[in-house]
Formats: sequence, structure tokens, C-alpha cells
Amino acid sequence: MNPKFRVCASLIATSVLLGSLGLSGQVIDASAAKAPVSASQKSSKNEVVLKWNGKTLSQKGLVLHGVTYVPATALRDGLGMPLKYDAKNRTYTLGNGYNKLSAIVYDSTEIGILVNGSYAGEPGGQIINGRLYVPFKTISEYMGVQGQWNPSLKTLSMTQKKQNDITIKSVALKKKIQGVDAVVNYPVISGLDNTEVQAEINKVLKENASGVITGAEGNAEEFPPSESSFPYEFSGDFVVHYNQNDILSITAYDYSYTGGAHGMTFRKSFTFSLKDGKQMKLGDFINMQGKNKQKLNNLVLSKMKKEGGYLGGFEGVPADADFYVKDNAAVLYFQLYEYTAYAYGFPEFELKLKEWK
Repeated sequence: MNPKFRVCASLIATSVLLGSLGLSGQVIDASAAKAPVSASQKSSKNEVVLKWNGKTLSQKGLVLHGVTYVPATALRDGLGMPLKYDAKNRTYTLGNGYNKLSAIVYDSTEIGILVNGSYAGEPGGQIINGRLYVPFKTISEYMGVQGQWNPSLKTLSMTQKKQNDITIKSVALKKKIQGVDAVVNYPVISGLDNTEVQAEINKVLKENASGVITGAEGNAEEFPPSESSFPYEFSGDFVVHYNQNDILSITAYDYSYTGGAHGMTFRKSFTFSLKDGKQMKLGDFINMQGKNKQKLNNLVLSKMKKEGGYLGGFEGVPADADFYVKDNAAVLYFQLYEYTAYAYGFPEFELKLKEWK
């Protein structure tokens, strides 16, 4: 992220805007989208041939600033993903079920992308000739699509990822707290051959959602009734990062606003082995022993200091560190305010598995 955009004022303004859209709860970097793309930039040399299951699609992608973008309409027409546009809130929605993508058009230079209300990171979207383009990186990470790039032919061949043979549904827990509806969506899985393992995983996920509601109730007792102009808010949802090779990695997040300049978001990730229901740790994916542990500690501290906002106190990555799994990597992260200022969001460290054996 570009540090010049990391100012509290912009984050607070974004939080207010998201609240008006019903998508509050996430720290958003104002640099999520690049500058608008001119017609001259959209030339044949930037175009990418798109294929789905070997069939060439009629629409083409673009490579801009080193990023491959795919038009949302190509995903709709070629891959069958539902695409809608809410003109009132200037928001596109792509896909359905869990991990539904939202692209919010703040203005022509800022198109922020969220997945189930969770900020999907940089780069943001692009609006080119009135059409939304989405980074393929985001499509691959969250929408079950994989791609093979042929640089000589400038072709991106897309296929469906082979995912675990399970079904994931979103279920809501609801409760009235301080006059507002607290709603926490959590995942429920089905389809595992081992029903005992399935029940244990679902128990863990539901208990986490119940804990969010209980925590919100406890916190709300300490505050007076909220003003109608800025009502309290308690909500939660989840994102599926990885659902392959008998591993399921999910991040649940909850947001609360109980007055003040901004609300607070908390993340909790769960990475399960679907073979035995074991909750896996970061050390199950990367080598955290000996020199590797010191190397990891040095990497984390150096990056936090370099990117700014470091508050101090970091003494090393614990064995039970927060993380999630994505394709070929584990992503270590820390909570808001844990080691860095709020404006810097959740510090994340992508650890390529092949580099941390």
C-alpha cells in the first residue's frame, strides 16, 4: 500500500461511505484503484486473449501497470457468473453465495473491491470505456478460478479450480442489541464422508459466531443507547480463502461501532484438515524452527518499520499466530492496533510455501 494514502481522515470518510452502502466494517486504503485508464492505454498491445475451458471468449482482458484485468461482463457471459449493478449505491456485485464480490465505484479513480464485505486488497478495479475490469488475481483468490498465462500468445486460459467435494452455506445468527439487529453470518459445511469431523468443524465455526454475539452484548451494556443519527452496529461475515486438497481455510471477521471516530474490525482465521478436523497452525505449512524462525521475525519487524505506523512491542511470531492459507502461500497477519496504527490496517505477510520449507 502507498503510505501517503494511509491517513485517519480518509479511512474515517471511507467508513462513513461504506456505512451508507450497508458494507461497513473494513479498513479501506484509498489507493485501491489506479488512475483512470485513457483510451490510448487500451491498445492492442495491452489486450489479452481470454479462454474458458479451451474456448476463446469474445471479450478480451487487459494488462495495465503489470496487472492482468478481466472484464466483469466476460465473467458473466463466458463463465456464467451473475453480474448486477446498483446505480443508487454505485456498486457492482459479481457471483453469488459465499465470496460474492462487490466493486464500489467511489469515483473514476477509486474502485474498491470487497468480498463478503471484506476488503480484497490492492489492486482495485478499473472502469474502462464504461466497463468494469477486475484483477485476475482477485478472481483467482476468491472465486474458484485458476489461470494459465501464455506470454508469447498473450493468452490467459481459465478453468475451474478442483475444490474439495463439500458444500459451504452461509447461516445467520441474529439478535437485537441496543435497538439494532446484530447479524453474524458464519459458514456451515456439508458433504464430508466423515460426519463426526464435519460436526466438529461446524461446532467450532458456530461457537465463534455465537461468541461474537455474546461479546457484542457484553460491550453494549457499558454504553448508553446510541443516537439515531449514528446507530450502533454489530455484524460479522466470513471469507473462504482455500478449499482444496483436503484443506479448508476461512477467515471470520466481525465489526462493531459503539461511538467515536470509527468502528473496529477483528479477524479470526480457521484452517482445518478435512481428513481429521484438526485446526492447523502456521508451523504446519512453513518451517518455523531455528534460523527460519529468526528469519521470519526479522522479516516481520523490518516490514512493519519500513511501511510505517509501527507502535512497538513486537517480540516474535508466536506458534499460534493468526494466518490463513491461499494458493501456494500462507498469509500471516496481525490485528488492528496490535503492532501498528489503525490507519495501516491489518499487517499481512505473504509467505510462499516453497520458500519457507
